[in-house]
Amino acid sequence: MKFLGRNLNLSRFQADEHYQSALAAYTARDFKTARTEIQASIDLLPEHAEYHAALGYFRLEERDLPLAQDAFERALDLHPYEMLANYCLGLLAYREKNWKRAASFFTNALAAQPKRAETQFYMAMIHHRLGRNAEAIDWMQSAAAGFVRAGDQRERNCRAWISEFERLL
Repeated sequence: MKFLGRNLNLSRFQADEHYQSALAAYTARDFKTARTEIQASIDLLPEHAEYHAALGYFRLEERDLPLAQDAFERALDLHPYEMLANYCLGLLAYREKNWKRAASFFTNALAAQPKRAETQFYMAMIHHRLGRNAEAIDWMQSAAAGFVRAGDQRERNCRAWISEFERLL
């Protein structure tokens, strides 16, 4: 891909190269390089929502909430069902205990990736916070199943919450 992008001067391929570099830098916890690379992607393809969402995620990881939120909102302006932007804005709303707003973002994230266990987990927790523990159980069971499929240890945490929700019924 690098050869093709470089020799044909195709901005899409160049943007993807920068995006891959940004992800590699993020994995190495080099946020400055990650931001620089993702911004290069955005400069080449400013209408690509995924790049804005990635920038928001990098900013969120650095705890720069206003810039993270701006990037997520830009991503949603471009594509209302961009999963990462919806998930992260849902997470921010959840942390603020704004259950209705969080549920709205998580619902949109689930429209993009219906089986994402992390999002199902938060939907369960929102239902629990709203006192709807029967619905919380359903969501948490879905999350647990997703974590099992992924071989993820968070399934145990889901099982503990299911027991708690059942106790509260």
